[in-house]
Amino acid sequence: MHRRHAIVEEAVVAAVALAMIGAFIAGVFWFATGRSPWPGLVLAEVATFAWGLLLVVITSPSWNR
Repeated sequence: MHRRHAIVEEAVVAAVALAMIGAFIAGVFWFATGRSPWPGLVLAEVATFAWGLLLVVITSPSWNR
């Protein structure tokens, strides 16, 4: 059985976690203010999502197999 590269696995886990955190923050914002979080909050979350995912990929150890 072929296993995926460690960086890919960490990137997928980070993407799922960041998406869940982003959805939670948008939901709390919408509930607390009654205003739609689009576009300001959602676009800011996408930018930070990309930056966080980039940091995970850069700092991940890489093993040559």
